[in-house]
Amino acid sequence: MRPATAAALAAVALAAPVAGQERPSEEDLFGAPQEEGRPAAPETPVAASPAPRAVADALSLGGLLYLRAATLGRQGEAAGDWALTAPNLLDVYLDVRPNDRVRGFALARTLYDPTVDPDAPEPVSVGSIVTVPESNPLVVLDQLWVNFDVARTVFVTVGKQHVKWGVGRFWNPTDFLHPVRRDPLDPFDVRTGTTMVRAHLPWESRAWNLYAVALLEDVAGGTPPRTLGDVGLGGRAEIVLGSAEIGADAVAQRGRKPRFGIDVSAGIWEVDLRAEVALRTGTDYTRWREVDPALPPEDRFETYTPEGPTPAVVVGGDWSWKYSDEDALTVGAEYFFNDAGYEDARLYPVLAYAQFDPEFFLGAGAQAEPWLTPFYLGRHYAGAFLLLPAPGSWNDTSFTLSALANLSDRSCIVRLDHSVLVNTYLRVETYAAVHAGREGGEFRFAVTPDSLAALGVPPVFELPAAVLDLGIALRVDL
Repeated sequence: MRPATAAALAAVALAAPVAGQERPSEEDLFGAPQEEGRPAAPETPVAASPAPRAVADALSLGGLLYLRAATLGRQGEAAGDWALTAPNLLDVYLDVRPNDRVRGFALARTLYDPTVDPDAPEPVSVGSIVTVPESNPLVVLDQLWVNFDVARTVFVTVGKQHVKWGVGRFWNPTDFLHPVRRDPLDPFDVRTGTTMVRAHLPWESRAWNLYAVALLEDVAGGTPPRTLGDVGLGGRAEIVLGSAEIGADAVAQRGRKPRFGIDVSAGIWEVDLRAEVALRTGTDYTRWREVDPALPPEDRFETYTPEGPTPAVVVGGDWSWKYSDEDALTVGAEYFFNDAGYEDARLYPVLAYAQFDPEFFLGAGAQAEPWLTPFYLGRHYAGAFLLLPAPGSWNDTSFTLSALANLSDRSCIVRLDHSVLVNTYLRVETYAAVHAGREGGEFRFAVTPDSLAALGVPPVFELPAAVLDLGIALRVDL
């Protein structure tokens, strides 16, 4: 197997989500509300008027230019041999508001990596950044939606959009409306939106919100709906009870396991607590297990579908210390239980091998599934973070220290992020991350001839353990 393939096998397992930085919201970038997270007071509807009012600036254009470079050092490698990637990104949006009751929004994204070898059939990976050279540059549609109201009471958004449910910081198992899991290691969430019809009914006097959605994409990221019966349906209620904010949601789609979730956030003393629980029966995709160690490798392992409830639970909180009149430091922690995860790292090499050669284990015609799911690979996780925004006179600088551990396979990663605004409009972001813990674990992923031989898999490649990530990015709002 070629070295590039070996690097690709680490792509999913090295997605170490510890940056503690959320994807920049459309509200931050464009002044356009995009996501529902924890329950919050609804947007104030426009007061009733005899007719829609014209908007002075009916059309606006803008976007984001995000130039990045990252490198990954592995055990035993000289610095000059570290892998390099530069996944640059350009977002361009068009926002039209002909009056106060109608709005249209479109955002196109261009991805370009000058380090991609166009003749290499395998993806090249560094950390959590994976560049697939099927098209370089690659243009994708991130958002395309129209928003309007019905009798100034129900607010409807139709099209490709971002809607986030849940309150978790590192883990977000109730984020049902994004087929792909968020990767917090990447300071910019490159996931595209989901096509749906969303209706929002706010109850202002109680600060409650009700949502209904019809999904025109597969909730698990597979084949999109082809018939009316394939359309997914879901709903969410967000209510406020005293100091607690509670969200309850559900999504159902033919061919997929129903999803149910609940999240709670509340303040107790000076601590902000949050929790979310996602529940389904079984899993959408198969898992791996060892049948009999005495069998040859092609018969030794098999896939199966778990039966019964498979809960995912997140519990966390944070506390802020105001150490001066204008400055505060925030610390927090989070625990995640993932019933669909693996107890240890023993099968990781099999998952990696099968991801790119499923026929070896499953026979001719076998198709790969998303068996390697970074951030959701183990059963028990713990994370912690420290935020230091604009300390002292450094009003344009922020620091984030994050740590994430896969308690099941005893691997971890610690990362420091730094951001500074220069020349008024240019934000410079840098980070350094150290991989530690048991070799072969999720955050110190490695494949050795011995680990493959122990499983009976042909030792045709070797991937040293990850040691250090370094990266830098330049961000300019257009």
